[in-house]
Amino acid sequence: MQRSNWPALQGRTRPLKMKEWGDLAIMDPHAGKPPRRRGFLAAEKDWLHIDAGSALENPIVTLYAGDDPGSEEGWDEVEEITVISTTGFLALCDSGYEPVRRENLATAGVGPYLIRVHAKDRSSDDKKPRFLIQVIPGERTKAPPEPPPSTIEEAAGPLLVRTSFERPEAWARLLQALEKDPERYESVTVIDNHAYAGFTADQIQMRIGRDDEGWPDSTLVLIADERALASAELTLLAVNNLPDEDDDEDDEDGEAFRITLAAAGSFVINMELANTSFSDWNRDIGADGIYREEHY
Repeated sequence: MQRSNWPALQGRTRPLKMKEWGDLAIMDPHAGKPPRRRGFLAAEKDWLHIDAGSALENPIVTLYAGDDPGSEEGWDEVEEITVISTTGFLALCDSGYEPVRRENLATAGVGPYLIRVHAKDRSSDDKKPRFLIQVIPGERTKAPPEPPPSTIEEAAGPLLVRTSFERPEAWARLLQALEKDPERYESVTVIDNHAYAGFTADQIQMRIGRDDEGWPDSTLVLIADERALASAELTLLAVNNLPDEDDDEDDEDGEAFRITLAAAGSFVINMELANTSFSDWNRDIGADGIYREEHY
């Protein structure tokens, strides 16, 4: 069995010296808000929260970076989750978000990491809790994909839906661009769910909820599909989701089109403010079917 070049980091033999005892985190110490969900593991971009339980002892933690399977036996709990690193840096931190180990666990740089956490004696007052934490480059592998929900529950305002999961670096680059321009993208809800892998625009539209009068929760959809993430310009597919009876545009003008990420911010803002219609943008696409102009 080939192990990483720093398989244990001395974590197997001694407790961590924690400045603030409580929970653990695998994170970029400069990351934003912590995960909103709770449970043994909860993740956001650049951040994994690990509930260390109620034991009063400092934990003993073994760290692996790279694909080292570790031991599946002798643990009370084994769970795994995917964390997206947008900065290419992840460290083991205490509950005060201070690094306990300064080695970079994001060994493959920017992209997704499968983090598998083994735990024992998390709530035993007379024993030191033990953890084995593996940080493996790549997507979550063990869990079968969940079936797509009948409706996109998070749908509210413009949507950005990821349907391709083959280019994690491009997706991370896209998310970074959104975070650097919050004024333009603050109204956009990002849907990053493997259940929508390979979905077409029609399939996504069918899962956007509607009110009692048939008005959709979201009238504008941007899709990050394989073509978008393979493009240096991140050419998202823009989809008009206005109800047919409320769309007085010609069918041709209401058709989906490609728009670069650089231009998508002004597109979203102007559409939200009703300064422009979908057809205004559709008519001005380039010969290659891509819209590239920016309006402020």
